[in-house]
Amino acid sequence: MSEDMARALGASGALTVVIAGKECTVRPLGLQELTEVERDCLERFRRHYLETYRASMDLLPGNAGLLLLERKIEEAARWDVGDLPAKYAHDPARVVLTDALRAWVAETYGADGGSDDRRTQRIATSALDQGMLSDEEYRGMTGSSPPKVRVGYVNWWITGSYEGMVTFCWVCFRHNDVTRDQVQDALRGNMALLVDLSREIERLSSPSVGNG
Repeated sequence: MSEDMARALGASGALTVVIAGKECTVRPLGLQELTEVERDCLERFRRHYLETYRASMDLLPGNAGLLLLERKIEEAARWDVGDLPAKYAHDPARVVLTDALRAWVAETYGADGGSDDRRTQRIATSALDQGMLSDEEYRGMTGSSPPKVRVGYVNWWITGSYEGMVTFCWVCFRHNDVTRDQVQDALRGNMALLVDLSREIERLSSPSVGNG
């Protein structure tokens, strides 16, 4: 799907994407929706964790592998979001833009990736979050240290993990009667757009800090 087909500006100026023939406009998520995103994140982390142990069962003698897996299943069943590991995330607003970084983003994500400063910062941030752009490479291109901060796993997952970004966008757009698979299929070949959408949903969903 071309960028012209996938991305447009709605009447309100909000970011809009066409998925399965339906226009889906970015909006802030409510508390219940954010809770659902957290729950999906927890379930996916739990499954990946247990699958790692299941894949290694044959490395232990006798039924030791099975017994270990059973213990891990019981352990993981008691987890909540607070039990997930902390991660490092990066602040897009503090990404230092240089010609070298713009060129890297455009080469890695396609010419549209560097089409404007905000998008370039968001994509560079996602690349740092996912480890596609190393701290050393960023320093070499910008002369600055990566703008990282320690955050909760879910905060990292919704903008730093492909799985999390897809879930975040789907929860935002599902009232348009699109499925998670349709969201994933529509955005699979356009990581720049997926990053842009997930970052914009995060920005709109973050509590505003006012003067009282």
